[in-house]
Amino acid sequence: MRFLADESCDFAVVRVLRGAGHDVAAVRELSRGAADDVVIEIAVRENPSF
Repeated sequence: MRFLADESCDFAVVRVLRGAGHDVAAVRELSRGAADDVVIEIAVRENPSF
């Protein structure tokens, strides 16, 4: 399963999900401090069927 973790998501959760084999994109790594509209753009780019 694929996830997009917002910056408010504790990064420990990202590590656990990745460790369990999930594909996790983290806003913290992709565009730290991004406004909500940018996060939505990232979500659409990461998963076009969104």
